[in-house]
Amino acid sequence: MKDLIAKRYIKALASVVSQKELEEIVLFLGKLAGANSISKFRDIIESPYVSTAQKVDFILERVLDNSANAKFSNFIKVLAEHKRLDLFEELYSGLSSHLATLNKEYIAQLIVNEGYDESVLKEIESKFSKKLGVNLLLKQQVVASVGIKLVVEDLGVEVSFSQEKFVNDLRNHILKAF
Repeated sequence: MKDLIAKRYIKALASVVSQKELEEIVLFLGKLAGANSISKFRDIIESPYVSTAQKVDFILERVLDNSANAKFSNFIKVLAEHKRLDLFEELYSGLSSHLATLNKEYIAQLIVNEGYDESVLKEIESKFSKKLGVNLLLKQQVVASVGIKLVVEDLGVEVSFSQEKFVNDLRNHILKAF
């Protein structure tokens, strides 16, 4: 639910600011998303005893050290007015994803059973980048299952090879032949 609400705010924000300003805003939202993991910060933001103006002042002056531009300050005020100050993590991840889409840069997750060298990862990264027509940043995750899987979640791409699935398909093919 929070993701859907955050997407609306991101869409509105992206329509009124430039890409350069969006990159600045992502930095501010990253700082606020990090602060959101601190219990004292959440207590202040969620407290019914602290006024909306005090919450906005706390965020802009204390957390961001008055470094936010006027558009981002107004954005924080709108969030506070609509009681959406709990969306910083969703806004940060959503806006980061939106910027990656604008720059055609995506994060790909390579799930393997044994770690690969950096040179192999770079080769896979470049080949899939060329194939998909985007810039990929490949992150490796080592798991216990036998096989390999490449997932680019923002593009909806998943490529996998599993030894178990291969054996089952081969077995089914042989059984159908008889």
